[in-house]
Amino acid sequence: MAIIHESATVRLTNGTADLRAAEGCFVTVDANGVPTLAPASATDPLGVVHVGGNGANGEPTDLILPNHGGIVGVKLHGTPGTVKPGTKLVLAGNGTVKAGTTGTHVATAVKSGVANELLEAYLVPPTPLG
Repeated sequence: MAIIHESATVRLTNGTADLRAAEGCFVTVDANGVPTLAPASATDPLGVVHVGGNGANGEPTDLILPNHGGIVGVKLHGTPGTVKPGTKLVLAGNGTVKAGTTGTHVATAVKSGVANELLEAYLVPPTPLG
């Protein structure tokens, strides 16, 4: 049996995390399929929250995967550094990203951005820098 998905998205239905306010945040998923907001030290985030749900209420969370071919919103950290078009964005903790030359590169900015903004970027496969 072939498995074919038309888009680079996945729906998560496990866990009790409330990710309704986590649009643009990166998540890691454990062996049971339970999502958590990615820490800065993560090297393997599965994707970025597109539509977050409250797992405790049985609501699913939809993720956009790194091989998505378009522009997505990613959540900038409270201290993101200088973010301009072409800036490499790395995990900064609590699912957010910041400008960086070390850490796990997960996206590249297509616009300038400021703290806590939902920034337009394109996703890249998670890649350690530095």
